[in-house]
Amino acid sequence: MEVNLLSISIKPPIKIPKNKTVELDVDWNIEYKKLDAKKFNFVCNIKAYGDFSFEANIEGEISTENDYDNIPDFISVSIVENLMKSLPKLVSYAQQFRIEENVFVNQPLSLAS
Repeated sequence: MEVNLLSISIKPPIKIPKNKTVELDVDWNIEYKKLDAKKFNFVCNIKAYGDFSFEANIEGEISTENDYDNIPDFISVSIVENLMKSLPKLVSYAQQFRIEENVFVNQPLSLAS
């Protein structure tokens, strides 16, 4: 089975704990849309609670070896477990930043190569 992530949207926590082991309670759900006999699109929503709370929305696609009418639960659990190995690292990179708009006002635009 092949799982491809097409987009990830993360709402990071207000404060990210540093050098600390945290425990999270996690709520999640996955909705699937069958594209053909062995291909599905999915949307996965994850909400983590605790010292490192965050929300994530992941869109992706699955190509299976078997023809499923519905994706079995063990596949959904495996997708979430694999996402939870990577998402905390991505959350720490998803910090907000600010762009000062007045810096760009009345600046000449150069597209010369």
